[in-house]
Amino acid sequence: MISIIALESAIEPQDHEIGDLIRGLLGKDTIVRLTDAGRTTVAEVVDVVVKVSRRNHPIPADLVEGPLSEAWYWPDAEEVLAQHESHLIVMVEDARTETVEASNEQESTITKEAEDDSTGSRSLSGENNPPPLDAKKIRFSVQSALLLTRVSQVIGSALGAVGVYWDASTTIHSWSAFNDSCEQMSSDNLPIRIWVDFRLWEAPDGTRGLVTRGLSTLGQRELEVIGSSSTAEQIRAWCYTVAHYCLEQCEILVHGQAVGISPKEWIRAWVVESRLDPGHWTTWLDLEAEE
Repeated sequence: MISIIALESAIEPQDHEIGDLIRGLLGKDTIVRLTDAGRTTVAEVVDVVVKVSRRNHPIPADLVEGPLSEAWYWPDAEEVLAQHESHLIVMVEDARTETVEASNEQESTITKEAEDDSTGSRSLSGENNPPPLDAKKIRFSVQSALLLTRVSQVIGSALGAVGVYWDASTTIHSWSAFNDSCEQMSSDNLPIRIWVDFRLWEAPDGTRGLVTRGLSTLGQRELEVIGSSSTAEQIRAWCYTVAHYCLEQCEILVHGQAVGISPKEWIRAWVVESRLDPGHWTTWLDLEAEE
């Protein structure tokens, strides 16, 4: 999980400065070391590794060109980013997530081998079914995202950040917006607008659609809305509510599930193959189901 922090000026922190900031956040038992000729700080505690790499040049233009063109929520984005002089690459790796993935792969292999033994040939019944999700992976991924967000805030505040690129959602945010989200962040108030891109469009027939980017990195399926007659505000609000609920509660929506989005409103969720990203499974939200 990665964030890239744009800094106003060239960075010349002391070798120990970034490590001290991370240790102050994670605790005194954090092991800190320098690699990459001192340009990268690596901090380890329990199952988590945090890496911060310094780069004394602007973020590559080809990386942020697309996100800047979609940053309607930050009108001054191009002007601000054009003036930054250096950046930091921040990464969080959680061994628990890798353990869950390995365990799931092993369990899947054992199941397939059992099917082969019992039928004499591999069963094809599951080929058109979506791959299962794991609530543990969702929980660990959310914890990693919370940590990455906080580490980015602490280091960015100390070194003069002007913006943040969130790799999983391919979105870019002003430092003030990012910092505000961090200040309000808690386990039951996740900074979804930083982590997930809710990309909305209007079709020629007047209907609207939306697709998310970033949920899959957090262990969930991406959301899709297609051909909805709801307003842009309703679509964004309902998708935000569903995304936050699924991440906060580690809830895995099943095909045909009714989801309450308010005391008097509900929508229907369907697990289907994506019509926008062939080869991937998504959760399609039928916003008109309540009608």
